[in-house]
Amino acid sequence: MSKALNTSVPSVADVARIAAMGNRVLRSLEITECYSQLSLAMRGRTGETANWCTFATWASRQAGSTIRGEDLLDRLKRRLGEQARMFAPIRSVYRILLRKGLFEPGTRLGRAVAEIHTPFDAFERASESVAQGNLKVFAEIGREFARFLASVPTDARPDSAEMQRFCAELRPGPPPDGQDYLKEAFTHYQQQRHESDPATGAAWMLLANLKIGLHEQTRLQPQIAEAIDAPLVTAEDLGARVLHKLIPGSERWYEWFRKPAAAVIGWGAARIRNAAVTLTRETVTEAMMVLRLPNVVLSLGKNLEAPVPPIFSGTPHPVLADFLRTYDTCPPGTSDCGARDWADLPQRMHYILHLFRAYSEEASLFSKPFTDEQVAQFRRGIVPNGVL
Repeated sequence: MSKALNTSVPSVADVARIAAMGNRVLRSLEITECYSQLSLAMRGRTGETANWCTFATWASRQAGSTIRGEDLLDRLKRRLGEQARMFAPIRSVYRILLRKGLFEPGTRLGRAVAEIHTPFDAFERASESVAQGNLKVFAEIGREFARFLASVPTDARPDSAEMQRFCAELRPGPPPDGQDYLKEAFTHYQQQRHESDPATGAAWMLLANLKIGLHEQTRLQPQIAEAIDAPLVTAEDLGARVLHKLIPGSERWYEWFRKPAAAVIGWGAARIRNAAVTLTRETVTEAMMVLRLPNVVLSLGKNLEAPVPPIFSGTPHPVLADFLRTYDTCPPGTSDCGARDWADLPQRMHYILHLFRAYSEEASLFSKPFTDEQVAQFRRGIVPNGVL
């Protein structure tokens, strides 16, 4: 990753433009880059501590890997082992297919893939679920960060008229329909700004991040469950479908010839499908349970082996007491936050709490997720080469 550069602050209109993009692969890249810009803008307001957009940048980048289907390629590469040297051209061809609309139903290639019902339907469904979740969160929370940065002065008091006007536009009530947690979180960001005690300021900052995280995860619950449980769409007439796509005129063949041909193709397709079932299910689960940060790859199903920053050591700050009592189920002095079931909201929040606290002072999280050249490419509508 390249170091962070000065950049303009995304506006509400910028967020709306990105959210309206139809191509989910390019949209996910734009979302990740926008989060990075919002993160840097928030750093100018709240200091060097990671804000919610800082973590969202890397979560969105990870989601992009699933959206593009590259988690599947990574697992295939590991399966190939010593033969992985042949994998580079496969990945290059795959990027070309993405550019031609592999996952876009509006393209000729995308329609063909959707109609055939490939052995990797589960992965395509997971890709769509993750893309919808990524969009859902960005269109709401990304917009509110852009609006907050534009409408609330950096030094505004938490009870200022500007803050009151900002909060008045947020829907009352708890998630998934209400935005009370967002209202409280943005207020905490301003409380942190005016706090002279470092420990109290850090506590406000962490609580703000966690409340946005709780709102986000509550809103995402349907998409997360759908992505993890994505079943393969099987078709009894898989062979006939494939035959028809390969030779459209085959439907007019004599039945005594068409049926055996479809059976042979279906036998081969079924063998490929059976071999792919385990691979796709493993990959979907693994993709949802991994988070790649700039300097570490985290397994969300395992305990987070990262030290707590000194500012959070000892007795929890009173500002955090209620939240910790609800979502940190570890006995005092212990840590076991691995989320064995990522579809379970309390388990996700337990892990996220430990993650936000442990990496709150990690400077590398402010690095850019993409190179300037890659950003220029996807803004021209091209899926870039290289590590994304």
